[in-house]
Amino acid sequence: MQEEIDRLEHDIQLLSRAMVFPATPPVAAAVRSRLERERALRTRAPSWQLALTGVAAAAVALAFLAGVLAPARDAVADIFDRINIFETDEVPPDLPRDISGSPVTLEQAEQAVGFPLLLPEGAEPDRVLLQDFGPVKAAVLFYERANGERYALFETSALAGKGLALGKGVTEPGQARPVSGLGNEAYWLTGLRIVQYYDLEGRVIQESVRATDVNTLLWDDNGRVFRIEGNLTQEESVEVAKSLR
Repeated sequence: MQEEIDRLEHDIQLLSRAMVFPATPPVAAAVRSRLERERALRTRAPSWQLALTGVAAAAVALAFLAGVLAPARDAVADIFDRINIFETDEVPPDLPRDISGSPVTLEQAEQAVGFPLLLPEGAEPDRVLLQDFGPVKAAVLFYERANGERYALFETSALAGKGLALGKGVTEPGQARPVSGLGNEAYWLTGLRIVQYYDLEGRVIQESVRATDVNTLLWDDNGRVFRIEGNLTQEESVEVAKSLR
């Protein structure tokens, strides 16, 4: 119960940092006060009632946030699903566009990220890079298809349960379109945009920020965030994503 309360408070703090919105009432203080009162009842309330109380408190907090921050409604889901799509006025022209990282073997990349990497069925990467941003580590696998099309597959652990893992800044809402039938949530992104990772406190990792205008399929599944960047169509990218084994 205490772990759920602490996680809720942490997620509310992350939301306040991730979104830009008008001044609002002190939500966190009000929620904490409510939770403290519920905690005081713990010694005399039956266990089933305590469970319902915790769920109700979380629902009230999220409903209040979604109601007050109408433009940020989707961001509530984004925080818990580890993907953050946000709008930006412009993409700074001086941002790097190249995919950076240290050349490693597939085995070294798996050791660094802490889990076995998924590969497209029947395909081996031409090369592998490791992006080490401290608390966030991502493996980048490069492929070339038989028809000459190239793409990069990114895999990161998404810091499961500890906040945002990946952000995409788009200049127009239509640049990010939801994709159904793939993971917990998925998006198809086109046009010039920003890519960035977040640390455990929800702060942007500055050395991870770059710009790209390459077609991108982005999704999360089982505590990981995947990304395919390349000159593929949406249908081709989804086909690759569904072939990962």
